[in-house]
Amino acid sequence: MSAVAQGRRLAGTVVTEDGAEIVVYTHGSPDAEATVVLSHGWTMSALGWRPHIDALTRPRPGFPALRAVSYDQRGHGRSTRGRAVLDMEVLGRDLEVVLRQATVPEDGPVLLVGHSMGGMAVQQLAALRPELFGTWVSGVGLFSTCLDEVGPVPAEPPDRPAHRRTHAERWVADGLLRSPSWAKAVHRLLTGPLSHPSAAPLWRALFGPGPRTETVRADARSLRDIPPLTVAEFYAALTLHDCAGRLGALGRVPTRILVGAQDCYTPPAQAARLADDIPGATLHTVPHQGHDLPYERPVLVVETVQALLRDLRERTRSPEPDLALPMAAAQ
Repeated sequence: MSAVAQGRRLAGTVVTEDGAEIVVYTHGSPDAEATVVLSHGWTMSALGWRPHIDALTRPRPGFPALRAVSYDQRGHGRSTRGRAVLDMEVLGRDLEVVLRQATVPEDGPVLLVGHSMGGMAVQQLAALRPELFGTWVSGVGLFSTCLDEVGPVPAEPPDRPAHRRTHAERWVADGLLRSPSWAKAVHRLLTGPLSHPSAAPLWRALFGPGPRTETVRADARSLRDIPPLTVAEFYAALTLHDCAGRLGALGRVPTRILVGAQDCYTPPAQAARLADDIPGATLHTVPHQGHDLPYERPVLVVETVQALLRDLRERTRSPEPDLALPMAAAQ
């Protein structure tokens, strides 16, 4: 990792095997009790974590100051796209590189927190490198994300409305990739007039009720900075995400899941399936919130990180089972 201006809290740039330059930011003291790695969602950037980072790195009575690491996903913010075909597995590999370069487990617990696409990156890492969980990674927070197909839960027998929506999403993704002019038109529509609240209804239709006008503006600003075809490539990748049956490693560490009750992009039913796939995971459904939950409720995110630390302390205090007793009895 190349050292750069610490005054801007820019820790450095990680270069992946396919040439993507991933920009990494560090915040807080390296002597903190724990480190939190924050992985943002589709069309967002590391800047979206600023309120959470300010709260996490500032000591308060009963809550220690933590170290925080954030980064721009490839093709987002200040990170470059690289040459690889974009899929969720690539993002999992990117997260591993960031994790290894920016954290040292010997200095204290490392917690991974991911929102939406960032949560999928955490899942992909767990599926690809399960040995990191319980050794390098000590806790996980998954916010507004899903186990596999974005949108409605796959039903048995097939639910026709859900099937139609899934088919439509993949048709839209394919169309965006095939038609640059269409991708640009959708891009302009979503970014909208940033100074006018008329953009808000469209975002609410996509992500569920909840986002205030200022949140919509922040979303639109982040999206405006990403090339339309890169947005389309990531959208196509999101529709193919699938970690079902591959997340056993997350059962080794405290895992907490948050979802907005009115999230229609990664809905509560998907969050329930995710929780069922992770042994011991805790699921919290937040009333009156949509997909922008972490940005609408930053305090709740900070409280969840602190809860993960409490979970870790409780595990440390709990005595290990005495495996020698059955052997002695058998003799």
